[in-house]
Amino acid sequence: MRFSEKVAFLVTERRSLMWSVVVLIAIVGVGILVAFLRLDTEVLNLLPRGFDSVEGLKTYNSEFAQTRELTFALLCQPEDADKLEEFAPKFVEKLRAQPWCVRVLAGSPMETPDGVRDLQRIALPLLLNLEPEDFDRAISLLQPQKIQERLAQLRREIESGSPRPEIELTLDPLGLITPSLKPFAGNAAMETDQPLTSPDSTMRVFPTVTNQPSISAFDCQKLMKQVNAFRASAVEGWDGGKLEVLITGRSAYVAEISLSMRHDIVATVLSSIALVGAVFFIGFRRWLPLLGMGFALLLCCLIGLAAGLLIFHRLNMVTVGFCAILVGLGVDFAILIYGRYQQARSEGDGHRVAVADAVHSLGRAVFFGALTTAVGFLALVLSNSSGFIQLGVLIAIGISAAGVLMTTVFFLFVPRGNVPLRNDWILDSVRNYVHRMLARPRSILAISAPILMALLIIAMVPQIPLTFEANARSLEPKNSRAGTALSLIMQKMPVRWEPVLGIVRAATEQQLHDFWKSISQHWAELQRAGKIKSFSTPNALALSPREMQRNRLELASINFDAARTALQNALTQNRFNPGAFASAFELLNQLQAAAAPDFKIPSWRTQLPLGSAWWFLVERYFAQDSLTTTGFVTTNTPVATQEQKNVLARELPVAGIPITLSGWSYTLTDLVPWSHRQLLLISALMAIFDASLLAILYRDLRLWLVQVITLALAVAAMIASMKLLNVPLNLLNVLAFRLVLAIGVDYGIYVLLVWQRSHDVARDLTGVVKPVVLAGLTAIAGFGSLGWAHNPTLSGLGVACAIGLFWSLAATIFFTLPAAVAVKPKLPQGHFTEAELEHA
Repeated sequence: MRFSEKVAFLVTERRSLMWSVVVLIAIVGVGILVAFLRLDTEVLNLLPRGFDSVEGLKTYNSEFAQTRELTFALLCQPEDADKLEEFAPKFVEKLRAQPWCVRVLAGSPMETPDGVRDLQRIALPLLLNLEPEDFDRAISLLQPQKIQERLAQLRREIESGSPRPEIELTLDPLGLITPSLKPFAGNAAMETDQPLTSPDSTMRVFPTVTNQPSISAFDCQKLMKQVNAFRASAVEGWDGGKLEVLITGRSAYVAEISLSMRHDIVATVLSSIALVGAVFFIGFRRWLPLLGMGFALLLCCLIGLAAGLLIFHRLNMVTVGFCAILVGLGVDFAILIYGRYQQARSEGDGHRVAVADAVHSLGRAVFFGALTTAVGFLALVLSNSSGFIQLGVLIAIGISAAGVLMTTVFFLFVPRGNVPLRNDWILDSVRNYVHRMLARPRSILAISAPILMALLIIAMVPQIPLTFEANARSLEPKNSRAGTALSLIMQKMPVRWEPVLGIVRAATEQQLHDFWKSISQHWAELQRAGKIKSFSTPNALALSPREMQRNRLELASINFDAARTALQNALTQNRFNPGAFASAFELLNQLQAAAAPDFKIPSWRTQLPLGSAWWFLVERYFAQDSLTTTGFVTTNTPVATQEQKNVLARELPVAGIPITLSGWSYTLTDLVPWSHRQLLLISALMAIFDASLLAILYRDLRLWLVQVITLALAVAAMIASMKLLNVPLNLLNVLAFRLVLAIGVDYGIYVLLVWQRSHDVARDLTGVVKPVVLAGLTAIAGFGSLGWAHNPTLSGLGVACAIGLFWSLAATIFFTLPAAVAVKPKLPQGHFTEAELEHA
């Protein structure tokens, strides 16, 4: 008994056994989904692995405190700028009162009493961390004579009307804190590097750290519900014109992305099912087979998702397009098989015989169609992008399952009494076309070939460019409120360009200090040489246990009792209030205690209150692990080319110090060549695979040439259409070309295998062209439905693939078939009579 007859026997005579297997598969699949379903909303996981710059971005995103930071911005009309200045403190007060708010940066910490007190608390470790010569110069100010001279000079300056000495006395009565903060102050220019007020005073920005427990999708959604509720009431008390409250930050993005994933799953799958179902019903006008097709596709999706969870444990957001794509591709097999089944029934065959005939006639084509599609999607493994790797593996599994289920389970929904359509206008139209094409193939080629050649020329000429988007915005969700807010903030407060990040990990505090000391010296030399514009590092806060121990020994030479007496006398002589100088006496006590061998210097991290604004600066440089840090380099011009990136990669590192250079602009210069390689190299490998497979299938040079030329023209038409329709390529939808090669080749395989092996050319071509047209339309619908997705990566991939598949289908029907007829390929002996060949 042939395999096709065994399948027919099982689906017609052993239906209970088949249903038992189906139910078991469904139960296992649902159980895996319930037990293991986890979603990965990390946008950076769409980027390829193997690049240090990408790994650096992931480290910066995941380990630094910005993961819990939101940025609020108030945007008003120009005529209300003065009112915004008055309203801002009220807004900050409301913001700080929120239960999810830990701290808010409303201005430079140096300008607030709390900020000054916080600096005084961390003065001791920073002072002890100074270089030996700087430390010796600083503690020399504790000599009684210098204390008296300093306070007398400040009194004279105050009496002359200068405001500076009062500020200095408040912050640093002894003159010790300023030297200790000198290296720190070089990195503390927040208002310069990250302005909080726009130049036209119409926008105020308030970075805010929240208390969300994690950056998971559900925690971000929960936080943003509270934040959006606050947004609704935040403008109460504003009496000006329109006032916008903008919110951006990682939590806002994750909440939007995770919610958009839900939308994308529902919108893409439902639209794909609706479009595919409509095409199927228009083609066959049968409800029960349509239901069977949908059930089989649902089972394919379940198998793919369950297998994917077992393999990857967590599914990336791009895989939400898996079901929509699989619906569009898997239905091809159902249409082909059912079309052949109906043809057999119309010729008088019984139900079981028609099932066996359909499986026997098209089972080979379905197998190779599933193979080429699965290989095409498995080629996404070469992308090194975890999201696309998952998408490729899941669809390869799902399409393989579809090839099996559409030739077995699908027939459980085809009733024995199924009767073909009496009036099938689609079949009649296809029959008329096939007869005309067989009679006058060159007349059809005279129309299709010039169109395809014109598109080939458009695809090749550089004067009509193909837009390529190499920016982070191309990865953001459509209509993203967080993205729009960030854009408005950047427009109002333009930073010249994004800095390059230098991420350094160390094993010990001393090693971290030594690393950043060497890097800072090296970057300072680059700045003096004009090779970089500026830089900032955590050097001042990377404490050196060695230097601190050396400086503590130097404290033994200080007479602290004499210093206190001198300070007290100087305050009395210069008519200062001793109570206002409590911090100075406290610092003397700390220094005297630090001179003791058994004294343990407290970490400056424990001295800063949780709500201190200085944490915004600290957390800019330090990760949750204090030995993981980053510095920032501002280049002379924006990093936009591979040559610039290579120069920085050569100049910025210091020999012997492990440093990871990153940043969005820096990383994109790595990814643009990668995406070009994906477009050219991997697509070329897919084309070689297709060409090799076609050679094995056809074993006829002329048929092979016809289909290879068709594929080339279809891809060229796809490129030309994207140019003319202004559909941009981005870093990730370049993968569409290999998918078009993998899927588009199937249409030619379906028709040319029938053409090559048929005994009744007109009948068999008519029987296969209708299902191929319907299958192509469903694939186009499946990918086109991804255009509804909020995820631009998924949407762009779907639109590009839909365009490519349209031209693959059109080229197959209007170029491949007439070209195959026109060249009269030499078919295997015994398949055609001479009369049939003459008729062709």
